[in-house]
Amino acid sequence: MADYRDLPHVRGELLQIRPGRRLSVAYQAGGDSVVFFGHGGGGNKDQWRELWRELGRRGYSLVAWDLLGHGASDRPNDPRAYAWNELVADELEVLRRFGGQRNVIVAHSFGTGLALSALLAGPAVKIEAALLLGSQLHRPLKRKGLLNLPVWVLEFFRPRLARGFRQAAWHPKADPALVAYEDGLAQGNSLRVFKALVAHARWPDSVALTRLEVPIAVVAGDRDGLTPAQGGEELARQLPQATFRVLENCGHQLMLEKPGEVLEAFEGLLARVDLLEPVQRV
Repeated sequence: MADYRDLPHVRGELLQIRPGRRLSVAYQAGGDSVVFFGHGGGGNKDQWRELWRELGRRGYSLVAWDLLGHGASDRPNDPRAYAWNELVADELEVLRRFGGQRNVIVAHSFGTGLALSALLAGPAVKIEAALLLGSQLHRPLKRKGLLNLPVWVLEFFRPRLARGFRQAAWHPKADPALVAYEDGLAQGNSLRVFKALVAHARWPDSVALTRLEVPIAVVAGDRDGLTPAQGGEELARQLPQATFRVLENCGHQLMLEKPGEVLEAFEGLLARVDLLEPVQRV
């Protein structure tokens, strides 16, 4: 059984991305093509570790960051700090600051909505393509049920919330050691932050998406209980230059459960726009 604590991880540096907003950002210099990794709600940049290692070996420049309130980034108490437009503005600044000659976005779940909103807002650098994992046409987070309760009550229900998330997010055959490792990290997540994310989520307008002329690949897991594959297919149909693919025996955590197949999807997308970098030989 693998010990995920001993694997190479994606380490970042705390940077003031915008006034009063310090994010943990990892950057690895490589070739002219830059890959930006945006994680989902409750996640962190280290969830990209498998793709980070392989794409770094292939010569890409890499950027990954922890959303405000996540991972090693600052966690302000003011719920307004997690407004959708603020998180999108953070992403736009990361793109501007680290953008290269050619730029690609790889995003997961909640992060796919932020990526789409950033693309619609018009980044300062040209985005050549985007790979969206576990996404939907409509906002997947709902302001119902337990999340309407005060944070101190939510903490009481944390074990129930965690159990429900595990059941919905992971395929039943996912590596138990991997699930346990990621679940341990999730215990450090603030329910206050997650509640603020849900309250302020503003998923991209479906009509506006029809004007998004960027090559995009949407990939879903066949057993995703959080953003079911049907929603990803609907999103792909709405996007002018999108493809759609379903990974078998996979839940919501695609880049962790099926990193090899996600890498194949990345390669297929970049082959469409002629951005593949040669593998570095040592």
